[in-house]
Amino acid sequence: MHLSSISATAALFVALGASQRLTKPPLQPNLDNLKQGLLDNLKPTPSTRTSFTAGYIPSDCKNIVQREGFNLADIQVWNIKYNDCSGPWIMCYHKNSPAPLNDLVDRFGRLPVHTRQFVRHVITLPAANGYAYNSGGNIAFFGTTLSNINVHVHEAAHSLDLLNAYKDKPLSSSTKWISEYNQDSAVPDPYAQTNQVENVAQNTVVTTYERNVPGGFFGLNPDANRIFHQYATVDTEQREAGNLLVRGGTCTSRLPNSKAVPINGASAAAKAVDAPDVALPAGIATIAEVDFNTNGTCHFA
Repeated sequence: MHLSSISATAALFVALGASQRLTKPPLQPNLDNLKQGLLDNLKPTPSTRTSFTAGYIPSDCKNIVQREGFNLADIQVWNIKYNDCSGPWIMCYHKNSPAPLNDLVDRFGRLPVHTRQFVRHVITLPAANGYAYNSGGNIAFFGTTLSNINVHVHEAAHSLDLLNAYKDKPLSSSTKWISEYNQDSAVPDPYAQTNQVENVAQNTVVTTYERNVPGGFFGLNPDANRIFHQYATVDTEQREAGNLLVRGGTCTSRLPNSKAVPINGASAAAKAVDAPDVALPAGIATIAEVDFNTNGTCHFA
């Protein structure tokens, strides 16, 4: 997968869906009031970790790290095996990330597994100002955002939307979504005003809260009906796709891992051992890849 390119479908989507700022007013100043409820009710998934084969790194990690101007020698590569999936997620953690690896493993593992399975690799990089984006199903966290459960849900929501998890695909540029959006008088918060891609992602945070936290979002905000049609569309789509935003079950499909490549060309470490096998385990279906990058519009923090 070439992260520097955008497919024709994705390019059309960017032109139609990601370039138009929304004018409906925000319901809330932000969604920070959802963090604690999500942390309290999206329980950690037990996991184990092992180091990735020395001298190697997933090619998508390598591309993102180099594109962002960081030294590959500072990246620690880990296999994180959660109890609800037979195959590990490969995470690329910068040694100077301002939050610990434990936070990353914990927060990512709190995502419902049927959401998590639409994420390929997770990358963390240091930054003075925290933000994150999703590139082809790879989530890049900068600064302390790796500890923010809302950011994990938001960035994974881009995968669900743009990797065609839903019946109406991509949801954010579908006729169904625009029709339902037009019936509401608000969007969740100012960040949702960025464009329909970010609006779907913020409504996914709302829907995840509604589906997993007692009392839900509609019990938290008395004006929540102002975004009812957007919420209900995300909820219907995720339910028809197999309750993607609800905890429970085991992984049934995964994005394929990117190829393991030498960290520094044909390094001595890479020459000493064979490249690791990063194929998905038997019985795990492969999710079709889509080339997209939200970096141009998504700096959610």
